[in-house]
Amino acid sequence: MRESPEWDEVSRVDGIEKVSGKAAYIDDLPDPPHCLYAVPIRVPGHHVRIDEIDLSGAWAIHGVVEILCRDRLHGADPTVPIGEYLGSNPSEYGDQTLLALDRGRFDGDVVGLVAAETPRAAKAAARAVALKTTPLPVIRDFDHAAASGAPRIHEELKTNLACTDRFEWGDIDSGFNRAEVVVTGSYYGSNAYHRPLEASTGALAHWTGEEMVIWTSGHKPFLLAPQVEAVLGIPRDRVRCRIPYVGGGFGSKQVHPLVVGSAVLAKATGRPVRLTLTDQDSFRSTSRHAIRYIGKIGAKRDGTITALDVALQVDTGAYFTGAALVTHNACISAWGCYRIPNFRVTAEAMFTNKVPSASFRATGKNQTTFGVEMLIDDLARELGLDPIGLRKRNVLRRGEFPAEEWVVRGTEYVADVPPMDTDYRAMLDLATEALRWTGPGGVRKPGETEELVTGRGVGLSLRHGAQSGGRAYAMVEFGKDGKLKIHHNAPDLGTGVYTVLALSACSTMGMPVEDVVVGHPDTSNNVTFGGTSAQRTTVQMGNAVVDACKGLKAELCKAASQVVGGDPLDWLYEDGHLRRGEDRLTPVDVLQRFQGNVVPKAIGSYSYAPSEDEAFGGLDHWAPGVVAVEIEVSKLTGEIRVTRCAGLADVGKAIHKTSAERQVEGGLIQGISLALYEDVVYGDEGIANDNGWGYRIAKMTDTPPEMHTILVEHGDGPGPYGAKGMSQTSLPCVAPAIGAAIRDALGAAPSATPFTPGKILGLLGSDRLGRRDPRLQR
Repeated sequence: MRESPEWDEVSRVDGIEKVSGKAAYIDDLPDPPHCLYAVPIRVPGHHVRIDEIDLSGAWAIHGVVEILCRDRLHGADPTVPIGEYLGSNPSEYGDQTLLALDRGRFDGDVVGLVAAETPRAAKAAARAVALKTTPLPVIRDFDHAAASGAPRIHEELKTNLACTDRFEWGDIDSGFNRAEVVVTGSYYGSNAYHRPLEASTGALAHWTGEEMVIWTSGHKPFLLAPQVEAVLGIPRDRVRCRIPYVGGGFGSKQVHPLVVGSAVLAKATGRPVRLTLTDQDSFRSTSRHAIRYIGKIGAKRDGTITALDVALQVDTGAYFTGAALVTHNACISAWGCYRIPNFRVTAEAMFTNKVPSASFRATGKNQTTFGVEMLIDDLARELGLDPIGLRKRNVLRRGEFPAEEWVVRGTEYVADVPPMDTDYRAMLDLATEALRWTGPGGVRKPGETEELVTGRGVGLSLRHGAQSGGRAYAMVEFGKDGKLKIHHNAPDLGTGVYTVLALSACSTMGMPVEDVVVGHPDTSNNVTFGGTSAQRTTVQMGNAVVDACKGLKAELCKAASQVVGGDPLDWLYEDGHLRRGEDRLTPVDVLQRFQGNVVPKAIGSYSYAPSEDEAFGGLDHWAPGVVAVEIEVSKLTGEIRVTRCAGLADVGKAIHKTSAERQVEGGLIQGISLALYEDVVYGDEGIANDNGWGYRIAKMTDTPPEMHTILVEHGDGPGPYGAKGMSQTSLPCVAPAIGAAIRDALGAAPSATPFTPGKILGLLGSDRLGRRDPRLQR
């Protein structure tokens, strides 16, 4: 492979389509002839028994064609678990299924779907379905769910416990006996909605009589077919999943029952069915887990950490969905990025009557990073030490291992993880230099008053790299037009995946990026991939594309030997040409000799080394992040404004620098949004802020006037050119950095996100909520 120095100048391969409005997302796909429109039927209230479903009002609506519910199943099995993490549930109960049959377990639980000739008719019919229900006791949070004698959300289970996890090393009691200072703290990360640009899920399903074709906006194409097979009995090799451009995901683009339900209606009617969702539907599709981090940390007077003991309380919502994954991810990130000789974490996940929670960008790690970083700041305050200096003393250094042995669920074994592959101390220096920090925080700045104060804070995160996902495959083919086509199943959720794949291919093949065509995911090509998530795509799919291109070179050499002569091993493919002695041909020259009857193809693959490590199986690198912020806080109104920030990621090698920088920048802005504004509010009747007006996210005017994105590159990752996974590095650092800055400014900070004006005024003992400070307006 050769690196092009012009890479940083290359525009994204999907850029023109997107900025011109030509890119087709799921809602832009044209309606096929005779298309029907499907709308979900949802139960009202947080927890009810479904006594009767009266469809007469729906059938009276002109244009209604078919209805799916427990009384009209059309051959579908409504008891089959549906979701992304099937098999992780320790019980056979509690999984989300196609429909809610006997109970509605959260506000908006789906009891059916209506298919009609127009969206308007479908919506009217869904509203016209009369549900007779009996209210049941509502479990609103973890504490209520865990209480002795609490009502059970899933009556087949003895309690509301969904799952547990634990992880430890060293001797926790010995560690605290050696400590000279012990600090405890409890920190809470709230429920949040992912807020992609489009609906949380979408589908356009069509049964041809032989094949079920489903266009959807998912991120894991190959997960859909087995679930359609289980529900409808259609063999999975006759289920084709296609994915157009995707308008963001952040973990929301799960395999959802509504997508499978659309396929059921398509088969039942013999007509295409388009799933039509509202903003309110999206809020009821998935959520971020609410997690409480209860930590106890011991240290020497000089700041050396001796022990950390953590208990995690995970609210997984009404169904199991991502409970096991999130709980485990929270456990393996609960110690942060620090050298801790004695560590223990225990976790419990409980069912509650909330929207089922699943993946969220940096799954399970935002909440625990907030907890451990706030605890480190509390420790620094107790010891009277500089928070940055305390971190530098205790961070894992390059070449060090978190521990020599793990103990997971009572089983002890040697850790199978790579050593730390970054230098946090240097990254901290880069962050503070970018913001021109000198001296301690909390120093009064020009223009600061008694009512408008400033603060500084930092946050560090450590995430595993490209873990799991199985073996990734890619296929490349060379056309007679001289274009290289990449066939794959890695959806681009707006992160620049297509550009990374194109650059990996064009550099390997020695051809211009303009001559590389990246297709959209389509499972009919049988090129399998675990999906675009967990920041694995650059490493795994990028390497698969490079491997495929190497195979294509060999194929072209074989073709050249056939048309010109000689052994294929005598031919060399280099810089876009085939050479043997004085012979020099382009791939197009070779293909023309075959009169267009040959299309050379090659399949490449990549996977991490197999491992039996329960905690980090398959981990091939670490993905560190550092964020530093400066804020202004109004003591008058409790408002917070982030004025300056810097986000750093150790990316190994940025294959496309602009895309990588936007990932760091996007994480900063999303982190500000989660830290200051985002919270799904549950009222007595249901979700209280399920729309763009009620659910506050960061606006353009909330972005810091000064923002730095810094990419650390050492070329030491396992991906193409030494790339690492990096898309989730900055996000987890932001909330603790802002929390530390609040403490720096006010001497105390809230222990729960978001940091609303009400919480700040509560710290100050003020009742002036509702006023606006014009000095914080841009």
